Amino acid sequence: MNPDSPVPRPAGLVHRVVFVCPHGAAKSVLAGSYFNHLAAAVGLEARATARGTEPDAEISARVREDVGAALCTEQPTRLSAADIASADLLVAFDLEEPELGAAPDRAWNALPALSADFELGRVAILGRVVALIAELKSRTDPGTT
Repeated sequence: MNPDSPVPRPAGLVHRVVFVCPHGAAKSVLAGSYFNHLAAAVGLEARATARGTEPDAEISARVREDVGAALCTEQPTRLSAADIASADLLVAFDLEEPELGAAPDRAWNALPALSADFELGRVAILGRVVALIAELKSRTDPGTT
């Protein structure tokens, strides 16, 4: 699956994005935090949450340090059926349908591990988030690209 190819689920405007990674403590939190900050900056009314399928006890200290007050969640939280049902867009990091209970709309797999090279992983996630924001913004403002 191409990570940037949309899956048909969200037919209209996207208001709620759920980012999910295995531990809910790094990649999904970083993506959700960047998403919320950038969406607000461009006037996009969508907001993101971060979840994990097997959440860690706490958010990565390096992620906390990077996003500061823009942190999208204070505690890793297990992905629930309610999260999936209320999501307009489900973005998964290195997870597939059996682990999620639903097919992700986007699969952002094989990105650099934040634990191995934080800066490389951060840039990869930020690039995907910026592209997603641009896509969603173009849905609300067809004249933008």
